Amino acid sequence: MPDNANIILNVYDGKRQLLNQAVRWSAQAIDGRGLNERKTLLFPNLKGGSQLLNVPFFDNFGDNYTVIVTADGYETGAWRPVTVSDRGAVTMDLLLLPNQGAPHFAGATWDQLSRLRPNVARMIRACCPAPEAAAAMYPIAYESHPASIACFLNLVTAMADMQLPSGKNPLDYYWNACWPQGDPTTAEWIQQFDSVMKQDRFFCYVDQAILADVQAANKLGAFSKEPDPEKWGHTGATESYKQTQFDVANVQLTFHGRDTATFQDENHNLVQCVKIEPDIDYYKDLGAHGLLEVIPNTITHGLTDPKVVYSLRWMATKREPHLPEFNPLYTVEA
Repeated sequence: MPDNANIILNVYDGKRQLLNQAVRWSAQAIDGRGLNERKTLLFPNLKGGSQLLNVPFFDNFGDNYTVIVTADGYETGAWRPVTVSDRGAVTMDLLLLPNQGAPHFAGATWDQLSRLRPNVARMIRACCPAPEAAAAMYPIAYESHPASIACFLNLVTAMADMQLPSGKNPLDYYWNACWPQGDPTTAEWIQQFDSVMKQDRFFCYVDQAILADVQAANKLGAFSKEPDPEKWGHTGATESYKQTQFDVANVQLTFHGRDTATFQDENHNLVQCVKIEPDIDYYKDLGAHGLLEVIPNTITHGLTDPKVVYSLRWMATKREPHLPEFNPLYTVEA
């Protein structure tokens, strides 16, 4: 049995590109043994986006490493567990957010959204009197509310990559984004927009047939039903289900069953809809979510950061080689 194992560490920036050769960075690898035994290995003065880390191999829980990366001009990034093996090197893809980073929507224009995410463009058009109104409103929305639109794009991208028991993804159902009509430059429009689009969730209406599909996914273990969703910050909610696929950044679909409406789809068919509240928490575990996310946000009045969700969801999907890379069309740049 070998005494050492290797981690191929690939470090990416907020544009989802390997770090530039000019960026200096360092890494730490903390083994998974108990507090009195574990050691931290230091890998200083690194350059280039990819490096090979040589670490001890224990053939037990000690092989579950925590990898931490610091780089000039970037926020610290980390992931655990990175489980090493004696059968060959394991790969870890880590995304670092730039200091003072902000969403950039050059890759998420209305034309690109319509071409690459037609279901998303359709849900925005559904609340507009004409397609031209949607095309005009969307860029104003991301220019004036970048965090809210980043959250929205995170969620719709994640949902498009999911498959429900029916064979549909959630966006295959009818959605009405419920963006307000009228002049998007007015204070009244902005106030109405802020009531449905937030930096950590959004509120809209969806074909109520999706609920049975999500309930079926819950029975199969793909979702976990959250008890008493109102206690966890979902005022007025009647049911809530969280995706279980990843350790971090899972989609949660919360339904407000007492709030229903009827809409007409593009084919002029009437669709019975229910209010839905999608969001993404940092953590999968309900206890960790409460301790590390809900409680700090309550104390500091902060909200889940869509840029952090962006990085976590991207790293989570990279750990699943059968899944497409998470691409919400926007990037995070300094």
